[in-house]
Amino acid sequence: MEIHSISRVIALVVWSIWFLPPLTGLGESSLIDEAKKEGKLVFYSTMTAEHHDKVVQAFHSKYPFIKIEGFRANPVRVVNRVLTEGRAGRPLVDVINVDELSGWVLREKGFLQPYKSKETDAFPEHFRDPEGFFPCCTYVITNSLGYNKKLVSKEEAPRTFQDLLLPKWKGKLGMESDLAKLFAALVPIWGKERTVNYFQALMKQQPSMRSGRTLLAQLMAAGEFSVGLGFYAYRILELQEKGLPLEIVQADPVVAWPWRLLLLRDARHPKSASLFIDYMLSEEGQRYLASLGRTVLRPGIKNKYPQLVEGVKLHLVRPDIGRDYETLSKAYYNIVNAR
Repeated sequence: MEIHSISRVIALVVWSIWFLPPLTGLGESSLIDEAKKEGKLVFYSTMTAEHHDKVVQAFHSKYPFIKIEGFRANPVRVVNRVLTEGRAGRPLVDVINVDELSGWVLREKGFLQPYKSKETDAFPEHFRDPEGFFPCCTYVITNSLGYNKKLVSKEEAPRTFQDLLLPKWKGKLGMESDLAKLFAALVPIWGKERTVNYFQALMKQQPSMRSGRTLLAQLMAAGEFSVGLGFYAYRILELQEKGLPLEIVQADPVVAWPWRLLLLRDARHPKSASLFIDYMLSEEGQRYLASLGRTVLRPGIKNKYPQLVEGVKLHLVRPDIGRDYETLSKAYYNIVNAR
């Protein structure tokens, strides 16, 4: 073979290696066959223990040939466990359920591989990740304002973030103490200067700072303060169902945090993990998550609390929030600690 022909072949081989497409969904029967050969899945999640167990059981009921092992904790512990296993050269997990910020950390450190699930085609295009690292969206959690219905009428309740700065709410405002993530999510929407100015003005309202969104809601229901900032909207509605005098205010911008299923670079059972991702994003899986009270975005699925997403402009937090998060979180804590 002539030298220039050999060079051409080598060039084609190199090109194919550098430009390998991301892992994509096989036909369902082929993927199931491959998953059967693996017979196992290791899943780390940040769901509640109840929801984690129910999701695992639902998947196992549909695909009983896959043995599922797992670990459940908050996002920080899940990420730390993945990093520790990776650094020790003993990667165990195949797929994880985490928020955008956690996903960004793992992507930047090279712990993820892309997977383009065919099920993502059913979601609105602006919710998808064209690279496939962050398949959208297992479920989302939306932020909201809130108020005590016994202390505040619907007419006088705040309707915007700016309303919380009115003189009448000074000393009557409750606030989650750790809103660094919300602060960081507002910067791309409002700009840094406006976001900083807003939180500085908020601190002048002498908010009652509490750690824990559920505790914050319970204290507001007990009358410790009239209005509040930093709630997860679904949690307020859950407590409302239990008889607490609470109401949400979906002030624009409604920030929505996606929780995604991410495929690990060194997954030992990648086909089982892919099948799991497909299932959770499928109509069946999304309907099951919605039945648990999770807020899903797949069109055609009825949520338990449809008012959280229907007719609402959601500002979906993007994975690259992690790029400037350290700097922005420091700015937030400087504001809070200076009050």
